[in-house]
Amino acid sequence: MDSDGKLILVEKAVRTVPYGFLGVLFAVYLSQLGFSSLLIGVVLTATVFSSALYTFSVSFVADRIGRKRTLVFFALMDFIAGSFLFISTTWWAPVLAGIVGNMTVGAGEVGPFLSLEQAVIPRTCDSQHRTLAFSWYNLVGYASSSVGALIAGLPQYFGSGPSAYRPLFAAYLVSGLVGSVLYSKLSKGIEIQRTTTPVKRAILSEKSKPIVQKLSALFAIDAFGGGFIGTSILSYYFYERFALQLTSLGLIFSATQIVTAMSFLAAERIARRIGLLRTMVFSHIPSNVFLTAVPFAPSAFGAIFLLLCRQSLSQMDVPTRQSYVMAVVDEDDRTPAAGFTNVTRSVAQSVSPLVAGYAIATLWIGSIFVAAGTLKLAYDVLIYRNFRRIKPPEENRPHCT
Repeated sequence: MDSDGKLILVEKAVRTVPYGFLGVLFAVYLSQLGFSSLLIGVVLTATVFSSALYTFSVSFVADRIGRKRTLVFFALMDFIAGSFLFISTTWWAPVLAGIVGNMTVGAGEVGPFLSLEQAVIPRTCDSQHRTLAFSWYNLVGYASSSVGALIAGLPQYFGSGPSAYRPLFAAYLVSGLVGSVLYSKLSKGIEIQRTTTPVKRAILSEKSKPIVQKLSALFAIDAFGGGFIGTSILSYYFYERFALQLTSLGLIFSATQIVTAMSFLAAERIARRIGLLRTMVFSHIPSNVFLTAVPFAPSAFGAIFLLLCRQSLSQMDVPTRQSYVMAVVDEDDRTPAAGFTNVTRSVAQSVSPLVAGYAIATLWIGSIFVAAGTLKLAYDVLIYRNFRRIKPPEENRPHCT
């Protein structure tokens, strides 16, 4: 990767450390403020939905006003969100922070940062190393998130009550400022090179449009299922089901992030042998079987073991999916393609926490795992059936498998 790619990796680390601890503690923090499980679901839904709106806007305007400017803007929005959390412990602060910021707590990173960086990364390396670049990008993100999850238990050492969370909220605030500085150092090479005579064109070319539309619909199914078991909801599940506290929860989710990070480089090696799509699907299916089994574990140890087994496979499709989308569309279509596929994921995930909160409150607390596993298995079957014949250019070359 060139210098722009390395800057993006550094900023990814700076950004996802706070996302790591916010994912673990945000739902618990809301419950300590007096929010019910249903209201927690509503807040998480609003958080993810606002990120979807940002991502949708990015699809239309980022290449026109500049990718660097857009990234700096959203980093400053994280600074503002962190400020709300830091200055107030009343109910409005986390609600407004979730809407203004891009933290998408518990849903994984699916906001505007991801879409823009996904479009930029292929420009920082050659096509043969594209999947490896995405593997490192996600490895850095999950490793940093694991550090964040590990420090999620620190509030207990800062006092009691909601004010004990302020030092971590301050760290989130600072990460937004640091991110804006790092993004400002990106070169002009990350931008789409336009001709001197503007040519009016559709947001997506006719060649890419049907591919992006179908991928977006399928990714929405996967994301809707994933939204049932985001980090914040899983944290709340273990908090309620097994009475685990933030220190234990932080260790658990730090371990899941580390296991996930280790799987990314393996994903790139496997993809070189069997192809991107097969790696996406064949790693995803067994992970969803493990996921469905989690609520039937009689002890916290059994549930954690199944969760770790699931995490060792479940995210191997992330770098391969990102690489696949960028490979099967033209260069000028990469930003809108990343935006549209990610915004459908965000919108689908924005609904899930609300449904999950209702299911936990009125049905069975383990129903979220069954729903998530079933939906994700359906996605695996459908995406393989629809895209098994559409291969990236490098997989069609005689010397590549």
